[in-house]
Amino acid sequence: MSAISISNIPTSLATSSGITSSADYFKQRRAEVQQLDEALQAGDLATAQQDYNNIVALGNNVLHRDNPFYRADRGLDFNAIGGALQNGNLTGARQAFAALESTYRVPPASTGSARTAAGSEGGVNIIA
Repeated sequence: MSAISISNIPTSLATSSGITSSADYFKQRRAEVQQLDEALQAGDLATAQQDYNNIVALGNNVLHRDNPFYRADRGLDFNAIGGALQNGNLTGARQAFAALESTYRVPPASTGSARTAAGSEGGVNIIA
């Protein structure tokens, strides 16, 4: 399981964007990603490109990096969306978005032993 401990996420993200906490950042990013999804589903390439750029800007302003995601797999999926949009490939962008979205789904527990192993790690984890 790939998760980030709460200590890896800055608790104060005061920036010119007005975001002052990690909760504010995740809320803003979630809204921006939702707008990107809506543009992709509508087939609006220009709006999807703008939404993608807004998410990149959010990452730059708050995290001071081009990728607004903490997890490497999500970063790769996000970059794939951008590459597809840059090439005008709406289908590819949709597929990359689906891959990004799939990283947020919690797989069903297949056995009791997996649940026990995960529960024995202790600590608080936030998937970001």
